[in-house]
This record gives sequence, structure tokens and C-alpha cells, in this order.
Amino acid sequence: MAEELRPEGIPVTVGDVVITTPGLVGQVEVHAPGTPGMRGEEQATEDFRQALDDAGMAEQLSVVVSRHQEVTPGEGTRGSGGGDDIVVNVPAPGEGNGQVLLYAAEDGSLSWHLADDVPPTAAPDRGGERRTYRIPRAVVPVDEREPAETRGILGAIGKKVLKVLVFPLVDPILGKVGDHFAKRWEAENRLNRVRWMTVDGYRSSEADPFADADWARLGEGRALVLVHGTFSTAHGAFGSLPRTTMTALHEAYGGRVVALDHHSVSVTPKENAELLAGLVPDGAALEVDLVTHSRGGLVGREIAGMSGAGAVTVTGLVMVASPNSGTVLADREHLSDLLDRITDLAQFVPDNGVTETLGLVLAVLKQLAVGAVGGLDGIMAMNPSEDYLEKLNARPAPDAVLRAVAADYEPPRGAPLARVARDGATDLVFKSVDNDLVVPTGGCWDVEDAAGFPIDERLVLDHSWSVDHNSFFRQPEVSERLLAWLPS
Repeated sequence: MAEELRPEGIPVTVGDVVITTPGLVGQVEVHAPGTPGMRGEEQATEDFRQALDDAGMAEQLSVVVSRHQEVTPGEGTRGSGGGDDIVVNVPAPGEGNGQVLLYAAEDGSLSWHLADDVPPTAAPDRGGERRTYRIPRAVVPVDEREPAETRGILGAIGKKVLKVLVFPLVDPILGKVGDHFAKRWEAENRLNRVRWMTVDGYRSSEADPFADADWARLGEGRALVLVHGTFSTAHGAFGSLPRTTMTALHEAYGGRVVALDHHSVSVTPKENAELLAGLVPDGAALEVDLVTHSRGGLVGREIAGMSGAGAVTVTGLVMVASPNSGTVLADREHLSDLLDRITDLAQFVPDNGVTETLGLVLAVLKQLAVGAVGGLDGIMAMNPSEDYLEKLNARPAPDAVLRAVAADYEPPRGAPLARVARDGATDLVFKSVDNDLVVPTGGCWDVEDAAGFPIDERLVLDHSWSVDHNSFFRQPEVSERLLAWLPS
């Protein structure tokens, strides 16, 4: 049964949930998992349900706010923290379980929230320690909401859906959730390999294992190696390249087009580069150009830095959306913002594969929910406050020709990511610095005092192009530049 909200800030009790909504009128309902009410309100996609099942997460309850409007000016953004936040108090997850809350705003954009009053690892007592979450009160205006055909993986347009999720603190396969959980997840679900990116197969995860004959063919002339970014895969990152572009690249390189699939969250870019070097058979010698995306640019710089000292010589390196000066989203204080951004990109720009991207997001989220922020070396490599980037940017420039592609994202009205990009929380994180939603624009091609920077040969797509972090390879301008630059 729906209850009326109290805009004066008086708590409203609905079943086992207590909700406080200062400055907001409307109705609130609570739905148990699997009930018709929950299924009807949340409108979750099969991708979302599959990702939850794969992560061992279960739905505890959903809180739905509808027919609502603000009666006083709001202070907050998509991220909670304003004095007029919605505060929702929910039952404990049960002994041996952790708990998180997923908030779907009126436009379908998503954000993850951790309880702010109970240590996540605290075992509930006989009555159970209830959990309190803070959710932004701000109501997305009607003209900024998504049409049904662009709705994301969760949420009924025009309503606020607060989904409480629980998960076991001890995974039956991966063990206790902790600093090595994401590492174990990658070991179970991600491959470390070199694979062919054929014209017919580059959008598929399926690829035959590399054999001696494949390495011999790869060494017959200069080859092209594609390197994906964080939370991604080779077929996910580069699958949006037009078939005509991939065909032209195959013609330019005699069919020698491959990708490096690698773990991107739990190991450093240096370890990724060493992986490639270790895969090359003894006695083989490869000359390659690299095209990289996002964190893959750091991996590419590591590979280029080893050029001449091993079996791989890098002639040209194209870095697309590379965090060469880092991204504040990789700071420990903003990891939840990073997960929010990756989640929204996965659902609204699903080139990376929604289910497989969310699987890794949920693995990292579990760590954050229990306060375990170690073991995320691949993410921390992009943190401007850590020493990895400082050491990388202090090295001599590689002999390879460096090129860069970057973008400043400003969405057109009605675009799926419009609310995410225009929200005040984005400016709070990036401090109004131009960015593609994940990486600062200028940091892709200009790093202060770093050898080889600024990069002269570059393509910078200004805000008029509306190119976000996951959309580069869809752009004709990017294809044109790749074909002009390659082979180097």
C-alpha cells in the first residue's frame, strides 16, 4: 500500500522501511523480491538480472517513490550529500551478508550507495543492525528523462527506484570478500591472451588459442595490436569499430591484427605489458603498432617502453582516451563515482557488453562495501595521487611515434547520458575540467614535464561532437584518423 511522503521531514514508515523526504511530496511503496509489484516497478532487464545472479547478489526489497515533486529548492546532485537528501532506513542484510543500495533516478541513470551508519562487516545481533542510506532528493525534470526505447537496465521512467541488494560475505567459490576478491573474479572470468581480431570475429569473445603457427604469421611483417581499457575486453572495446574500418586495417597489415586481452582492475599496466612479453615465444621478434583505449594507453606506454629490450618493437602508439595524467575517479574517495560512471556507460553505451562489465563492477563494489580497497592495482594506476603515474611520466619518451585522441563530452538534450554529464556531481569531481565522463580531455595528450608530451599528432573532439568515453570508435573522424596514421 502506498503512503504519502511528508515534505516537512517527518519519517514515514512503510512495512519495514522508514523514509524521510524533506521538501518532497509524493507517494512511496515497498515491494518484496519477486512480487508483481517489484517486477512491475523496476522494469529490470535480463542483462541486469543475469549480472546479479553471476555476482551472487540477491534482491532484499525495492522502495519506489512516485507522483513526486519538490516543494522547496533542492541543494543536492545525483550524488548524495546535500542537507535535503532522502534518508531511507532498511532492515539488516542478515548475519553473514553485506548490503548495498542501487538508486535509479527518474531518467534511468544509476548510482551505487553504501550504508553510512553501520560498518559493513559488522555481524548483526539478534535484532539485526538496520542500515541507513542517503539518496539525492533532486527530481529529474520531465524534459530530461529518457524515452522508453532508451531506458537503461533498471528503473521505471519518472519514478525513483531504490533497490536494496544483499550478498554473502563468503563466496562459495571465491572465498571471503576482501582485497583479493576482484582479482579472483578476473581470474575466473577474464582471459590473459593474444587473440586474432578477424573481420568476421572481432566483435565476438570467441577466438582460438594462439599456436606457434599464429606467432610465426604475426612475425611476417608489421602487426597491429589492440589494447582495451578498464572493466573491458578486446571485443567490447573495439567491437564498435565499423566493419569497413577493420577491413581496411586488415588490408594495411596483411591480416596481422590482434588484441591483448588482460586483467585490468587487479594488476598494473606494467604487469599487463610483461604478460605480452611473456606470451611471445622464444626466438620470435615482432614489430607492432598499438591502438589503445582508456587505461590501455598506459599498458601501451609500458609495452613501448620495453621496445628494443625484448621480442616486441613498437613503431607507433595511438592512445584513445588515455588517462596519461590520471583521472580523479580512480582516487579512493571517488571509486564509487567511478563505478557509477562505468555502470551508466555500460547501460547507455553498451559496446563493452552490459553483463560482463557489470560483473566486474559488482565484484569491485563488494570490496568497497566491506571496506576492502586493496587489490585494485589496475585502477590505482590511474590515480593521480599514487606514485605509479609519477614514475611512468618521469621516464624517457619511447622511440615510438605517439598519437592521441581525446574528447570533451557535452551531450545533446535528451541523450541517454545527459543527466549524468550535466549533473553538479560531475563538476564536483572534475572541478569543471573538460572530460569525456571518465578521463580529463587535456590529460590524454598533455602531461606536464613528461617526455614526449604534449603529443603533436592528435585528434581532440570538442563538446560539439558529443563523444563520451565509450563512443570513440563509433566516430567516422576517429576511423579516418586511424587509417591516416596507420601503419605508422
